[in-house]
Amino acid sequence: MPHDSYILLIAIIGLLVVIVAVLLWAVLRYQRKLSDKDDAIIRGIRENIQLHDELQHRLGANSH
Repeated sequence: MPHDSYILLIAIIGLLVVIVAVLLWAVLRYQRKLSDKDDAIIRGIRENIQLHDELQHRLGANSH
């Protein structure tokens, strides 16, 4: 292979490495955002359960 072919091959491999790194970064970033959203949803559900329990307690106390 001529010298130019080696340079082209190395450039292509380098480009593929960069593309894979960027795609991996994007996937990890998306997963992090998804995890943060899941955590927010879970916090909201827990708060709703606490409010529901408190409301039920107050309604039960008022009925006696």
